[in-house]
Amino acid sequence: MSISSTQAFTPVEVGVVLAAVSNGVLALQVNRYFRKPGKDSLFLRLFILVIWLATVAHLFLMASTLYILTITNHGRPISETVFPRTFTAGVGLGPFVHSSVQSIYAYRFHKLTGQWLLPAICWALSAYVFGSGIAYTVVKSTQLTTVFTVSWLFYSHFSVSAGVDVLIAASTCWNLVKHRDDSLKKTPRLVNRTMLRIFQTGAVTRCVGNQ
Repeated sequence: MSISSTQAFTPVEVGVVLAAVSNGVLALQVNRYFRKPGKDSLFLRLFILVIWLATVAHLFLMASTLYILTITNHGRPISETVFPRTFTAGVGLGPFVHSSVQSIYAYRFHKLTGQWLLPAICWALSAYVFGSGIAYTVVKSTQLTTVFTVSWLFYSHFSVSAGVDVLIAASTCWNLVKHRDDSLKKTPRLVNRTMLRIFQTGAVTRCVGNQ
């Protein structure tokens, strides 16, 4: 299957721009998280720090990939273009970040509700997200034309990943609604705002993360 330079490079360019914007927002959130004396364990706080550093590294690697593809290899035929190692490393960090964040949210839902079934399902699906992402990364490390031979893996990876995000967000909102009537008068308003924020941030994060 033949592809044009626009098809090959546009996703990388758009992804780098969106990742740069989201990383600025993420840096503010991480700064606020570590400045507040929360109840999270030292291990969890360090794990969140590792995830953030992996996100920053992902942006750097993808920006380097864009430079190599459009500047260093300018004029090379698409059929002879091979993804640089920076692209393989950058894409490989994606499954780690996605599955790790999902696992943390599933763990927080368990701590909030005491339930094991839903978190276990999310953890299992997140494991598939990680495994399929690594498999797709291996395929992507070869020539550009080989990417389209495993489209089923591409669609299943992002479909399951988005499904886990929706499942966690919807379950958290359902749990809040369930206990809203048992709270004080001002709490339902806070719950409504919290649910709106969950859906907004989840949707934006998923749209940007998939880039």
